[in-house]
Amino acid sequence: MTNSTEIASYPSERRNSQSSGALPSVEYGLIRAHVFASLVTLVVSVLFGLLVATKFSFPEFLGGHGWLTWGRLRYNHTQGIFFGWLGNAFLAFFYYAVPRLANRPVLSRKLGWFLFCVWNFAVVLPGWVLVAAGFSQPLEWAEFPLVVDAFVVLAFILMVFEFVLPFLKARLSDLYVSAWYIIGGIIFTMLAYPVGNFVPELVPGARGAAFSGLWIHDAVGLFVTPFALAIVYYVIPATTRRPIFSHFLSMVGFWVLFFTYPLNGTHHYVYSAIPMAAQKGAIVASAYLGMDVILVVTNLLLSLRGSSGIASKDVPLRFVWFGVVSYLVVGLQGSVQALMPVNRVIHFTDWVIGHSHLAMIGFGSFCALGGIAHLWQRIPGTRYNERMMNWSFWLLAVGLTLMVTDLTIAGLVEAQVWQSSAPWIDSVRAVGSYWLVRTLSGLPILAGFVLFWVSLVTGPRSSQAITPVTSREATEIKVAFEGAPAASHELIPTAWLSHAHVIAFGAGVGFFALSFLVLAILPGKELANEIKRAAPVTMPMLTASEQRGRVIYGREGCAYCHTQQIRSLAADVRRFGAPTEAWETKYDYPQLWGTRRIGPDLSREFNLHPRDWQLTHLYNPRLVVRDSVMPPYPWLFSGSANQPTQEGLDLLAYLQSLGRARQLSGFERQPLLSSVQPATPDMAMPSEPSARATPPSVPIAMTGGYSDSAPVLHPASNPADLQEEVSRGGTVFAANCASCHGSAGKGDGRASASLLPKPANLTAARFSDERLSSVLWNGITGSAMPPWRQLPTEDLRALVAHIESLHVASAPSSTQVSASLGQAKSLFAAACASCHGDTGAGNGPAAGVLAPAPTNFHLKKPTEERAWEVLENGVPGTAMAPWQSQLSADQRHALVEFVRSLYGTPQENAKQ
Repeated sequence: MTNSTEIASYPSERRNSQSSGALPSVEYGLIRAHVFASLVTLVVSVLFGLLVATKFSFPEFLGGHGWLTWGRLRYNHTQGIFFGWLGNAFLAFFYYAVPRLANRPVLSRKLGWFLFCVWNFAVVLPGWVLVAAGFSQPLEWAEFPLVVDAFVVLAFILMVFEFVLPFLKARLSDLYVSAWYIIGGIIFTMLAYPVGNFVPELVPGARGAAFSGLWIHDAVGLFVTPFALAIVYYVIPATTRRPIFSHFLSMVGFWVLFFTYPLNGTHHYVYSAIPMAAQKGAIVASAYLGMDVILVVTNLLLSLRGSSGIASKDVPLRFVWFGVVSYLVVGLQGSVQALMPVNRVIHFTDWVIGHSHLAMIGFGSFCALGGIAHLWQRIPGTRYNERMMNWSFWLLAVGLTLMVTDLTIAGLVEAQVWQSSAPWIDSVRAVGSYWLVRTLSGLPILAGFVLFWVSLVTGPRSSQAITPVTSREATEIKVAFEGAPAASHELIPTAWLSHAHVIAFGAGVGFFALSFLVLAILPGKELANEIKRAAPVTMPMLTASEQRGRVIYGREGCAYCHTQQIRSLAADVRRFGAPTEAWETKYDYPQLWGTRRIGPDLSREFNLHPRDWQLTHLYNPRLVVRDSVMPPYPWLFSGSANQPTQEGLDLLAYLQSLGRARQLSGFERQPLLSSVQPATPDMAMPSEPSARATPPSVPIAMTGGYSDSAPVLHPASNPADLQEEVSRGGTVFAANCASCHGSAGKGDGRASASLLPKPANLTAARFSDERLSSVLWNGITGSAMPPWRQLPTEDLRALVAHIESLHVASAPSSTQVSASLGQAKSLFAAACASCHGDTGAGNGPAAGVLAPAPTNFHLKKPTEERAWEVLENGVPGTAMAPWQSQLSADQRHALVEFVRSLYGTPQENAKQ
């Protein structure tokens, strides 16, 4: 049936027409179309999200094709929720509420169907397909490509005509607060969307990040929040038959929202290269926004006072109530996590992901679900199954609570590991079980959404379900809305208050413009001046291959796992190196700073890993990092890690360019000024020693096979303690080393086929404590062997003990290997000393420019078999060439005996 008397407006001059039962025409066909479109896209988007979550626990699941890779699915998940689900749900509510709020129909049915087609067939579906095919933007909440963005802007322009114009024919002071939220959300999102989606493509790096930060927040604050609150302010009085507690407070909350929300965006880049004044301004605005949330929620909850019985029985109202409570939690959470002491700990962690899910599901989606369920019972020809709706609510509430709690705890665990000196992969291992729980918590959420859909297509039809209460519809709505001024203790609006609404609207537009001025334009100008002052004159631009690789990096969602933004925090600097400066992003269109870290920051990737490691890591990350959750990219290769396609080579070129300009410019050694001044003892600036120290993940070159700076880790001398160390070392070895060296240490791990030089066969040589300690501490430049100085000293000592236990003593030399050591020494001086040094200490004239460095035979004693193999075949990937054609068999045997004779005891080594 048509609920012709549910008028959501209180002005006195409309009461005559409303009491007569006249209701402007309502486009029920468009309501049904958008409701079903919202539910279809909702289920699809949630399935995308479940696949994304599953890939954290099973990273190779559905990983054989680019269309189903983690990054592209994640893009489609977020954009599907934003446009497909919430966009359609809000539009359905507008078609139901606007005629009642404005007492006029929407502008045009034909325009409505055109808008429906644009939204779903020019935005949502093409956006999904293009993103899956590899055409996207690597910007948070702006992932759809620019061609789709153009249709989004068109859709919002159409919304202005369809929904805003009917309100403009009424006096602004007469509008109910829901109408204000609808008007404000449409107009301000129409203005903010192109700024956040187009400008970062035109303004590079840190300057573009200032605009991106605004849209990241405006997407929630100017789109989701106003429309969700419009539903809340409508459903509560319509269901309880009581007016909003205070219309005045509702309007104050509305304008404070639109005054402060646009000013929040830069709090996503606290401790970054963006000027600190802009950061602090965003933090202050975040605090004021928290106060506004308290004001709004208090007004709404007071409007529900004495209605607990109704809320317990009316499921749509219960959805709305849950959304209001979630709004309070997420609003306060957002304000707190913007504060610098909190932000420095939880930013980039899963805490923020839990916060986002609470905002988009707990607040936005629950309000939208309540609005749809409310209107669905009140439009003709529909079905409604209250039992299924009740099950839907509880499944969603339980699933979301579990997910948000789980992600919040996971974020705190990640933060704790990141603040320590543990290897980055330890944070991934630490939250593995939490990610699995997160995936499982998505199942009741999916089931709840499916049951919500079922509840709208089963059960009695509306004429049967609503008839018993139709007799009181007029009374309910008249009490709820027409009596608002008196019942909510408000004064009747005066002429000056009418003008105040106009003034407030103008002020809102002014504050919106102010947000872009003070948080984007002015900081951008300051950043431009800093870049001009600080950027090296010789700073190279990306090559064509690197630029193509950058596009691939963006389309695969790499920026959603790896940041390119080292913040001015001691923890970041210790782990990754000097803070990212604005000039480093001079040529980044758009910026790829990122807002989350699953993998480590990549700002200093230049010379960090060799080419073979990078390609192997792209082909299958678990070949070189056993517990990595990074997806494989087999479509960038022709069957193996040794056969990259052109796209694979382009991505490799881009990865190896990250941090190149800074390293080649010598910027690390220049005490340049920064736009970000230290605000706390935890901040570290480029001129400080901590900012110039070598991060623990960076290999340190060693000439002679060892370094005096590395601690010497001697295993225990007591047999029982030594056995315990060997066992502990075996566990550490299996977790960190076996993927390359193999489980038995024979250099035959899964990654060995694509690495050059091959991982060492640790059973084929005897190593001194000094050699093993130095390699574990510093890594081996020119190879895939990284430093492990992030591991606890006890683990490193245990590794030394375990590796030494792998060596099997060689059989005694045969009688054929009896050449005089004098003759062998002459051969060595002629053929080997230029690299290995006259005494075989790995310090020959050429050693300083070779990577990997030549072997120091005083610290490493190869087996006869291994030494013979090396002389026969050389060592691919190093400067060691084969000597089979230059030396006879007897000469090679003599050299084998000679180099093995150079190995000394640890005490002798220490003196050399």
